[in-house]
Amino acid sequence: MRFALPAVTLTAVLPVLAQENYSLDPSHTIPSFEIRHHGVSLQRGLFTRSQGKAVLDPAGGGGRIEVTIDAASVITGVDALDRMLRGPTFFNTALHPRIRFVSDSIRYADGKPVEASGQLTLLGVTRPVTLEIRDFNCTSHFLRRIPLCGADAHATIRRSDFGMTFGLPNLVGDEVKLAIQVEGFRE
Repeated sequence: MRFALPAVTLTAVLPVLAQENYSLDPSHTIPSFEIRHHGVSLQRGLFTRSQGKAVLDPAGGGGRIEVTIDAASVITGVDALDRMLRGPTFFNTALHPRIRFVSDSIRYADGKPVEASGQLTLLGVTRPVTLEIRDFNCTSHFLRRIPLCGADAHATIRRSDFGMTFGLPNLVGDEVKLAIQVEGFRE
């Protein structure tokens, strides 16, 4: 499932010099997905509720990213499909209300995060996933006058690796492209 939304573009760049803590802005952090349907088209959807934190330390080469998604907040624009996705054949939100990514490591290039490797938990199954971080930029928020950073994070997973096998191989694809449009305020 692909989290592919337009990249966050911010105008002024503020350098990240030491470890900094960020709280993700739920109104601007939008996980989305893309998956093949009947082998002929791409079905897209997104999650409207998420939360998270990031600790960035480019000087020390470390940090941590945590994102938790409310699986029941999935929307595709088709009510019947949204209900099916929340049900037992897909996200099974009654038993597994959250999807969670926690990074083990962050790789930096030129002082900016470019990759976060970690663990994705979906349907109670945890597997390693590496997020490619694109378009990382920072600025000062125009109203709050505090640092704000944003990026797009991308990965491709196989849903069958997490036990989500309904409709394989022909009705619904196995490969899911993920993207998380993210913005966070420095604490």
